[in-house]
Amino acid sequence: MNGWKKIAGITAFLLFLILLQVQNPEINGPFKGIFGNVVNPFIYYSSKTAGFFGDVWTGYINLVYVRQDNLDLKDKNDRLKMENSLLREKVLEYERLKKLLNFKEAYSFQSVACNVVGRNVDGYLKYIIIDRGSEDGIEVKDPVISFEGLVGSVSEVYNNTARVDVILNIKNNASVMNKRTRAVGIIRGNGEGQLVVDYYDRLDKVQIKDELITSGLGGVYPKGIAVGVVDRVDVRDTGLFQDLFVRPVVDFYKLENVLVLKR
Repeated sequence: MNGWKKIAGITAFLLFLILLQVQNPEINGPFKGIFGNVVNPFIYYSSKTAGFFGDVWTGYINLVYVRQDNLDLKDKNDRLKMENSLLREKVLEYERLKKLLNFKEAYSFQSVACNVVGRNVDGYLKYIIIDRGSEDGIEVKDPVISFEGLVGSVSEVYNNTARVDVILNIKNNASVMNKRTRAVGIIRGNGEGQLVVDYYDRLDKVQIKDELITSGLGGVYPKGIAVGVVDRVDVRDTGLFQDLFVRPVVDFYKLENVLVLKR
């Protein structure tokens, strides 16, 4: 009985394959006739299965190559960004130096161009360090400017570097003039990051946003260098003077290039 069941099962399976061959016109194979009807479906689906896994493998390989290409492109893009950033910085430096050169030519000063290599503008004694020293002819009390205006004066000199006390320093002061009214006073740092003008005539009609320049008095700083803009005016109840609070034209936190003026 079991033998008949096996024969019937095999016969049913073969009939299923023949019907599959007949129903699916895509199934073609090298064999013809009844044998082909039996064998060709195996060949067809084996081929389809092999093709599927082959496509999967090919797709994986392609993804690996695509991923590598993406990494290469990202690396090139990063390098281009870096080069672009360096070029932009070069352009900005060129613009700064061009303004400094124009400033120098406008005043016909003998000067030494310097880079700022250190700064301490947050402390009580505010100063910067420049990359020129005695070997370049730098001397104590030499005035220092930027293309924006007055920076300060040289306070210490070494072979290849020098210290410049900026005008915010409480030890530094300069004679200044109101560009509009021509009244004069002495500007100094107050130790709190502000500029204050002392000995300024209380009768002068100073206004907020008046521009202050170096007066040329005292023989340290040449006349006409921009110093700052009046932010506040305090008129005393008594005495001959009023106090001016001034915003400097130079941003000491961003200072990069300066000129040391030779007298």
